[in-house]
Amino acid sequence: MLVFVGCTPTHSELEKALNLSGDNRKELEYVLTHYSKSKSDSVKLKAAVFLIKNMPGHYTLTNTSVSHNINEIDSLYPDLSNIMKKTVYNIPFRNQYGFKDLEKIEDVKVIGSEYLIEHIDNAVQMWDSCFWLRQLSFDDFCEYILPYRTANEPLLKNDSTLYLWKTVLNSLNYYNYIPNSMLDIKSLQRNLLGRSDDIYFRGMKIPSLFDYDYKFECLDICYYNLTRLRAVGIPSFIDFIPAWPYRNGKHYWHVVVDPVYANENNSDMQNSRTAKVYRLTYSHNPSPIPNGVDSIPLLFKTPFMKDVTRQYIKVSNVVVELKKIPEPEPSYLYLSIFNNLEWKPMAWSNVKGGKAVFKDMGRGIIYLPVFYKGEEEKSASFPFLLNMDGRMINLIPDKKNLIDLKITRKYPLDNLKLDWGESLKGCYIEASNHPDFRDADTLFVTTVADPNLNYCTIKFDNSAFYRYWRISKPEGMLNIGDWQIFDNEFRNITGKAMAANDNDKSVINAFDNDMLTYTNSYPWLGIDLGKKVNVKMMKYVPRTDANGIIPGHYYELLYYDEEGWKTVGIKQATRQMIEFESVPRGALYWLKNNTEGKEERIFTYEHGRVVFW
Repeated sequence: MLVFVGCTPTHSELEKALNLSGDNRKELEYVLTHYSKSKSDSVKLKAAVFLIKNMPGHYTLTNTSVSHNINEIDSLYPDLSNIMKKTVYNIPFRNQYGFKDLEKIEDVKVIGSEYLIEHIDNAVQMWDSCFWLRQLSFDDFCEYILPYRTANEPLLKNDSTLYLWKTVLNSLNYYNYIPNSMLDIKSLQRNLLGRSDDIYFRGMKIPSLFDYDYKFECLDICYYNLTRLRAVGIPSFIDFIPAWPYRNGKHYWHVVVDPVYANENNSDMQNSRTAKVYRLTYSHNPSPIPNGVDSIPLLFKTPFMKDVTRQYIKVSNVVVELKKIPEPEPSYLYLSIFNNLEWKPMAWSNVKGGKAVFKDMGRGIIYLPVFYKGEEEKSASFPFLLNMDGRMINLIPDKKNLIDLKITRKYPLDNLKLDWGESLKGCYIEASNHPDFRDADTLFVTTVADPNLNYCTIKFDNSAFYRYWRISKPEGMLNIGDWQIFDNEFRNITGKAMAANDNDKSVINAFDNDMLTYTNSYPWLGIDLGKKVNVKMMKYVPRTDANGIIPGHYYELLYYDEEGWKTVGIKQATRQMIEFESVPRGALYWLKNNTEGKEERIFTYEHGRVVFW
């Protein structure tokens, strides 16, 4: 068998895996020997070698809580398909609810020969039999069809997903139908195998999550799609963005390998501005090697991801020099982006002579080079902007040239939020002394929203004695975050919420003095003040993210100095704009709301205005 494999790097990696298998070595060697007896099994032998040499690092997480959770899920949902089980069993590990002291059951130490042989036989038969896979290379077959697991789910002994591909193939042969693309096969698979799993995506109970009605996240959907697609011979994989460089959060999506497309994949990725795109793999990829002293970011503790950024966006190579070379010189440097109020490493590189080269970095993003000294993260230099033309612009505070900053928001707007503001244009504010609003007077027509999605104020010069008030928009939904009414002594008046639709429960959100709750009313919503009141002023706000400057809140302005964030000052806002004086020019800034809120972005200040990054 070893002669057949040959003296190659693959042989070395295979021998390493076998050495790690312990008492299970005989099971893995049996698989290799089984496929070494006949030249007709050469493809299966190569497939076995691929699986075994990359097996170290793949494992199942377990303990008594995990076993109990699985039993509870199986009891609650006895008809759960194996495809869905492989998805659902993974959920608690990512949410880390109540699962402590988890034991890693290494695949290389437990997978039996019978399991592996059945899996390989089936996968190779699928590759040989499914005519739509004729153009799939062996390497792509190994990575995008062959793997027996998606993450850390328990391996199912009786995997009913193994032979689903035969159902699809038999149907195609029966109708003598030759699909034009993998997407056609994907649609056919849904029609043939049904949609019985769809109900679970609307919410299901996960016992370890305290019976909470769990809503599937993007990664859950990816795991599900990956399993169901590979089961019917559709090569696929999961790509992901570890953290967005312009807002909080991250994103995963599944990709179908299809020779019809220019880069041979069809992806549902929607937004392309990112520092990095990685692909989850079964095979090992280069990753930082622990030295037992310096920390390695969690993202890079796995070898099972591959950099595919270049396949999605325009990229640049970046050379970073350490401003001071510490002793000893760090082995690795990382490029971080600002996400969820912290710097998160997105790329790594070896350090040589105080320099590091980062390949294929996304443009239009601010990066901070960092390294680790023990557990402590340290800045390697000032943050820099990698411009859309590939130029690096260092953001170094100029403490000799000071400027004043006027700030109206702490987080950027996007198209959706602009729509919130635009949606209130052309609304009528009407008043009447009749609950059906007959003979209503139109007292105001909204023409603009606050550019920062903050409160707009209306003052009435003349007396406005009315009991019933409403905001109407004959065409379109009313998404109002808050509506406040004040009498002639500017006291806030309360009343009973009203809506055109008696079943509209959201109308109360317009009068709860909470701008983050909002209405979904149509075509009007209103309030009964209980009696005629002399209304002198109103304040209203559309659906909003509450990231404008809010009077009464305390704000802290920081800039990034040589050793990290440095506070300029802390102020209480007295209006919907806040100003900080004598701030170093040309730096990277961060406005924190110390009162409440979690959405904040770094920014530069250019030509008298905030530019978020």
